[in-house]
Amino acid sequence: MHAVVLRYIDQVARLGSIRRAASALHVASSAVNRQILKLEAEIGTPLFERVGNGVRPTPAGEYVIRHARETLARWQNVRGEIATLSGDVHGEIRIVSIPAPIVRILPSAIAATSKKHPHITYRIIDATPQEHGEEMRARRPDIAVLFIDRRYRGYDVIARIRLRLGAIMRPDHPLAGRNELTLTECAAFPVIMLSDPWILNATAETEFIHSGAQFRAVALTNSLAMTKEMMRAGLGIGFFTPTGFISELKSRELVHVPLAEPDLSSNEIGVLVHRERQSDSAVRALATELVEEFRNLERDVKSWSAAPR
Repeated sequence: MHAVVLRYIDQVARLGSIRRAASALHVASSAVNRQILKLEAEIGTPLFERVGNGVRPTPAGEYVIRHARETLARWQNVRGEIATLSGDVHGEIRIVSIPAPIVRILPSAIAATSKKHPHITYRIIDATPQEHGEEMRARRPDIAVLFIDRRYRGYDVIARIRLRLGAIMRPDHPLAGRNELTLTECAAFPVIMLSDPWILNATAETEFIHSGAQFRAVALTNSLAMTKEMMRAGLGIGFFTPTGFISELKSRELVHVPLAEPDLSSNEIGVLVHRERQSDSAVRALATELVEEFRNLERDVKSWSAAPR
């Protein structure tokens, strides 16, 4: 029903290379190239231009890529709805998430969804904030669990929780007894940084110009699990919301001291669902479970916040 060329165009645009797209699609490079050339001849303009060892879309190509992705997404919805007529929900859900929900929220939501609908599959992307932004701008994810950003157009926020960014450390750390901390105060001690600490960058840069401080990172990692273990070992401070640390905070293995900077004092994490895919049965099933997980998280955060320190 839908031309093979739409899948080819989507993969070439994602991977920036006809060769890599062909490999991902398990077809010959010549087959991908031939289909694109045929469509270019039909439209009367190039869709991709050669750049180094790869390709990038032309302005006309951007329009066709958007059409291809929207058409493929709608076709996926149609297939899911047809499967639902027999009472069996199928489909693949593409999910983008920041690290903490991947550890705590997503596994529980997926387990609950899979128990009811075992034929749904999940593609989960834990990437850098820059890659998250690219995914969201291209409107590729069906569902995202991210810091809420109004620039993510085409998505509806169906659940949200307001959390305060803080310094997480062992309870015997010299700063653990404070009510709040500045980034400059934290910079006097070793820190463990995620590979792209985007949420701190602008604030830290502004503050450090005045204070002359600078973070001394003992480790840089993209692994939340590794960060936890290093903080438990007392190797340094990490900067996070409480989301992925509720168990450790409740047991007092780690403590969370809020940051004092106004623009870091309140952040919202939300469940974002692609506006055009909300009716898809598989997406709707997982979204429902994620909303429930956010309610559970909010209760846990309130319970931890109310406990005596």
